[in-house]
Amino acid sequence: MTDNPAIKDNLDSGTIIEIPSANGTDGNVARDIAEVTTSSRDSINAIKMAPNENQLLPPSETATKEKKQNGAKGHRKPHEKPPEVVDFRTHLTSLAHISTLVFVYIVLKLAVSRGEFDFFTWHPILLAVGWMLLMTEGFYAINKYNTYWRLKTTGGLRVKVHVTVLALGYTLSVIGFAIVYINKENKGKHHFVSWHGLFGLIGLICTFPPVLNGLVLWYKKELASYIPSPKLVKFVHVMSGTLAFTFGALALVLSVYTNWWAKRSNRSDYWFYVGLLSVIYPLVWAVYGPAVKLTRVIKDYFSEDKDD
Repeated sequence: MTDNPAIKDNLDSGTIIEIPSANGTDGNVARDIAEVTTSSRDSINAIKMAPNENQLLPPSETATKEKKQNGAKGHRKPHEKPPEVVDFRTHLTSLAHISTLVFVYIVLKLAVSRGEFDFFTWHPILLAVGWMLLMTEGFYAINKYNTYWRLKTTGGLRVKVHVTVLALGYTLSVIGFAIVYINKENKGKHHFVSWHGLFGLIGLICTFPPVLNGLVLWYKKELASYIPSPKLVKFVHVMSGTLAFTFGALALVLSVYTNWWAKRSNRSDYWFYVGLLSVIYPLVWAVYGPAVKLTRVIKDYFSEDKDD
């Protein structure tokens, strides 16, 4: 940069100036600097006057693009998860855990302390522990409202607990089902003549698809080349698992109306209503979370098709 005051005073004007000099050097420098300044200002003005990207689009496409951009601002990125918050649903989930234990306790009490402990008695015991306790808690292991559990665990651990507990619960339930089947065969009674037995059978059969589907998700990395859409596989897993659990839950609710329950409780209204409430609430709340998720996924799917 030259120290010539004349050059400094005229740099901002953007004009080419001539300054007398003995050898012409200062005049050439001033001319070069002024030309660069003029070129820079022309570039800046050109950028400012350039049309906006949205101005090049038709009005309809511009409105659609702005709508998508505004909608995207209100959502978190896929990898960002909302923080775990303790709210009223957390307390409802804690109450469901307690209610589950209450029902299992009632069944064990009726089985052990009331009447004769025969071969059939293993049926309510195994189903209460297997389906009511383990299968239900397996659902709650990945329930987003089970906040106290989620705050102390990682996603990987929750999935492992979910798989392990459900596998053990399903095994005990199958054994309990086999016991009642064998018991009826020995006594020459007909099978599946009540809604209790029919819903129980449907629940056990419907559990096979989510088990197979769950194995695919468990080994999704190894089977990545064979899985067309992991999201679709997960959706089918949640939907079929919720449906199977619901049928088993209906069988558990109807167990309160069976002759075994009436005889063991001495037809007590107290034990009937306590058992009914303690079995309905945790099962309904366990299904509520997956049902809401499925509804949201289906709604989003059709919303995307409508936008397209």
